[in-house]
Amino acid sequence: MVIEVPDAVKHETNGCPCDFACLATARCGDPEKCKVDYANGKNVLVLASNEPVSCPYRISFGYRQICTCPNHIEVNSRGVILSGDHREEAYRYTAKA
Repeated sequence: MVIEVPDAVKHETNGCPCDFACLATARCGDPEKCKVDYANGKNVLVLASNEPVSCPYRISFGYRQICTCPNHIEVNSRGVILSGDHREEAYRYTAKA
């Protein structure tokens, strides 16, 4: 099963350190470090974890960590949660067999 995103979104994510693993496994690195607290606007995800992580799309902003990864934003906008605990729920909305 694979989560599909438009090619244009994949192209914008040219610095992905995980080689798009989130699209194949519904996990973005360590899911607890990339879990979304809430979306702020259309291109910023405020993360639940405040722990700094080495990722070109993760930015420290005040006391929070934000994610600007185009893939993560795209799947989050569909209601997909990139986490092992919610994997089946995520596939129900976006996966192809």
